[in-house]
Order: sequence, then C-alpha cells, then structure tokens
Amino acid sequence: MRRLASLQAKLILAFLALMAAVLLASGAAFVWLTRSDVEQRELDKTAAIAPAISAEFFLREMRGDSLDVIAEAAHEAARRYGVRIIITDQAMRVVADSDDSLVGETIDIDPVAEVPAAPGPHPPAYSHVYPGPGAADDLVLVGPGLVGLRARMAGGDGQAPGGPRAGRSEYSLYLAVRRETIANAWLGMLPALGLAALITLPVAVVLAVAVARYVTRPLEQLTFATNRVAEGTFEVDVAMNRRDEVGQLAGAFGAMAERVGRARMEMRSLVANVSHDLKTPLTSILGFAQALRTGGAASPAEARRMGEVIHQEASRLATRLDELLYLSELESGQVVVETDEIEISRLLEVVTARVRPALEARNVTVTVELAPGLFATADGPKLERALENLLENARRYTPDGGSVRVVSRRDASRPAAVLVEVANTAAGLTPGEIPRLFERFYRRERSRPGASGSGLGLPIARDLVELQGGSLEATLEGGEIIFRARLPAAG
Repeated sequence: MRRLASLQAKLILAFLALMAAVLLASGAAFVWLTRSDVEQRELDKTAAIAPAISAEFFLREMRGDSLDVIAEAAHEAARRYGVRIIITDQAMRVVADSDDSLVGETIDIDPVAEVPAAPGPHPPAYSHVYPGPGAADDLVLVGPGLVGLRARMAGGDGQAPGGPRAGRSEYSLYLAVRRETIANAWLGMLPALGLAALITLPVAVVLAVAVARYVTRPLEQLTFATNRVAEGTFEVDVAMNRRDEVGQLAGAFGAMAERVGRARMEMRSLVANVSHDLKTPLTSILGFAQALRTGGAASPAEARRMGEVIHQEASRLATRLDELLYLSELESGQVVVETDEIEISRLLEVVTARVRPALEARNVTVTVELAPGLFATADGPKLERALENLLENARRYTPDGGSVRVVSRRDASRPAAVLVEVANTAAGLTPGEIPRLFERFYRRERSRPGASGSGLGLPIARDLVELQGGSLEATLEGGEIIFRARLPAAG
C-alpha cells in the first residue's frame, strides 16, 4: 500500500490513465470519422459480387426459365456467395427470397431515394437504396436495376447490365444487406484497434516508469539529504545537472543547508564566545565580592581597589549585553532611524579624540585627513557608534608602533556619496580573512593583550551604515586593512 501511495506510483498510474484515455478518445474519433467509409466498403463488397449473380439471373430469364427454376438458382447462389437474394416483379412484389421471409410482400422503394453515387464520368452500374416503411425496411438493397427501376415505374423497358436491350424484363434481382450489419460494420475495426492498444500500452508503461523515475529520483535524493540535515549533518551533496524546477529546488536546498550549517556553527561560536566573555568578568566580580564580604580587604584603599575592579567588570558585562541586544534589534528591524545633516569632519574629530590617547601610548601614529564642509544624511548617534566601532577595532588590532589613518572626502566614483576611510596596520592578516571580519563573534588574535573584543563591533558598524542607506566594505592594501564607509551626501 505504501508503494501505491508513493509519488512515483501515482505518476505511473496517471500516465497510464492518460494514455488509455488518449487511446480511447483517438479510437472513438477514428471510428466516428471513418464510419461512413466503412459502411460504404461493406456495401461495395456486396456490390462486387452483384454482376456475376445478376448475369446468371438475366441469362436464365432470357432463356425462358420458369420462376421456380430462377428462384432455386437464386437460393443456390445465395448459399454459394453468402448473401441474401431477393427477386421482385414489376410491382416490386417479392416473388423469391433466399431467406423465404418476404415472399409475397411488396417493397416500398422511392425511385428518387437512391443513395447518390460518387461523382465521376461513368456512373456505376450498381447502387443501393433504403426501402421505405413496411416490408424490408430493415434492409439495404444493392442491384443493377435501380436506374432501370425508374424507367419501369415510369413505363419504360429494362435492360441487362452491359448487354443489348432484351425486351421487357418481368423480374428484378437485388442483393439484400441488413441495415444493422452495415451500421455495425465498424465493429470489424475493433480487433485492429485492440492490437494497436496491446502494442502501445507496454511502450506506455516503459515510458511512464522512465518519466516517473526521472521526476522522483531527485526528490528521493532531496528526501535523503533532508533526513541527514535533520540528523545534524549539513554537508550534503544535492548537486544535479538539471536546469528545471527540480534542479532549482535542489540548488536552493543545498544553499539552505549550507546557511543553516553556518548559522549553527555561528550559534555554537556564540555560546562559546558569550560563555567565555561572561565567565571572566563574573569570576572577577564573584572573587572580589567574596573578599569584601568576608573582610579580605586589608585597608580602605584595598577595598576601594576591589570595588573599582568589580565596577569595571560589571561595566564590561553590561557592554557585552548591550551589544548583543543592539545587534538583535538591528537584525529584527526594530531600530528607528532618524535622518539629519551630519558634518562628517566634526563627528570624526570627536570619535578620533577618544581613541587617540590609547593609540599614542603604544607609539601608534594617528593621521587624520578630513575634508571640510562634507555633510551626510544620517542618524547622528548611530553613525557615531558605527565610526566608533571602526576606530575601536583599529585600536585593538593595530600593533605597537603601527599607524592609523582616518580620511574623509567626496567619493570620486559616486558624487552623491561621502567616503570615510579608517585604515590601520594589519599584521598577519590574509585576504581570505577579510570576508570573515563582518561575521558575528569572529575575532583574531584572542590571546593578544588588548584584543579581547566581543566580535560584534564590525557587524554592528556594517548594519548601522547599511541601515542609513550606505555601505561598508574592507580591503587589504599594502599591509593595511582599510574600512571604507560610503554614506549618502546631504543636499
């Protein structure tokens, strides 16, 4: 039952049902369109044997044989040729019938009711008519006397087919075919149609299985890959050399699995990084708090020192939590942006002044090149935080004796944008690491003093710049990491 409920089985059954419906419809249409031709061929087959029988009949009539002799000859010819023979007199009264059922009955034949013959230069010697209501109304009569019948009923003479005038003919001979036989002549086509179906259906089965396999095999691969992803394995190979919708689905699934796997790794990294960042300050806070609680401070100065450590570590925790909450708000789209005209040079001077002392204390050269009169359309506090994160990143990762450059100018490639660059000496940074700098919680040189950031500063800076209609990118040039922020120019 499960196999029958599968998509592959349903496709095969649907394809076979479609093929059967097409065969039935085409067969019915073919029978309907060729029915008249089949009926005509049935009549033509009867007319084909009419000359021989008619010639013998007229020969006996010309020889002067009696009606009984002629009737007996008609019975013998009917048995020999497998047809029904009817002989009538001048008044269309049946005088002989090989079936013996119409003897003495009068057949009602309208001379103008003859079925029209096919057009041509020489009309056929034999044609057929359908008798009117009454005797023989279930028959079709085929014979050579139909043209002569008009003449006899009009008072003229009969004539033997293809021969000279033989005087007045007393009798007429007809071959009779039941109308039902003609109407059902199409039944003879059924064996041929059945044979065609027997040949077609196996081919249809093979094609149905092939098409169903072509459609469902990729889905089976996707199902297998989905189960692996559900089990926690995100490195799945669902590559397919197909450009249809199934191939697009496989490509989208592979990309989804890759992103989900990356998100899971980031989540694990998040848990590890947050645990590490929270554990160290919490340990210090608990240790000094316990010392204060138990009277471990030797003097008031020692107690104040412990309190300062507790305050610093608590502030550090608050900063980490604030960054996490702020990044969550940015990614959820809950941050409200207020736009204003911000003078970039003044904002950069304020932000640079905050990190300059710490940089100069480590013999780091700070160069500031600010173009005056540049205004950007931005949210002041959010832009300030983004630039502060860039400079804080430079402070943490610039080696002692290195350099930091802060530049602002009009973007030559985009006149409607203001360009802000923050560059610093990058020791040991490779081009392959550049894309990862904007990943959440990615940090370089965790063991280096002063480089213990949260790994959220650059992602927050990028999101803040993009939130205000700008862009932030990083490049590695001449041993420097350069962060370029493009902001929409005011006016």
